[in-house]
Amino acid sequence: MSTVSAHSLQASLANCTILVIDDSEAVRTAVEVLLSLHGARVLAAATPDEGLAALAHEGVHLIIQDMNFRREATSGEEGIALFHEIRARFPHVPIVLLTAWTHLETAVELVRAGAADYIAKPWDDARLLTSVRNLIDLGRARAGRGATRRPRRARGRGRCGWVRG
Repeated sequence: MSTVSAHSLQASLANCTILVIDDSEAVRTAVEVLLSLHGARVLAAATPDEGLAALAHEGVHLIIQDMNFRREATSGEEGIALFHEIRARFPHVPIVLLTAWTHLETAVELVRAGAADYIAKPWDDARLLTSVRNLIDLGRARAGRGATRRPRRARGRGRCGWVRG
């Protein structure tokens, strides 16, 4: 990544809070390190319940969510249920779905239902960063235009201080 684009990415993610919900500690850590290096504040949750609890207590700008929360699971049912629960409670928070078991039909269904992106594991860091940056910038632009709801400030005010819930 060039110095200019790295600096631009840092500016986009500075003071933003991103929640990663994944049962794999290695995935949570890798995503946390990647995003933290670019200025984001990253919260991590290992289960859907932990993720929902974090959302209830923290202002979050974006969610990166796994689709399966047990090693033997590959259907995505848990992730689909979590996605719909988040969408019902926090309709304006963008959700990036991240999964090792990519099902085209599921991806299409969830994107139609409002998922912001669907990325297969192992992910490409540049692609994940680009998706996150674009979604953060889009949210900031919508908040700046005075979109449907009045933005409220997340903890750790700054450029990315908007949060809609």
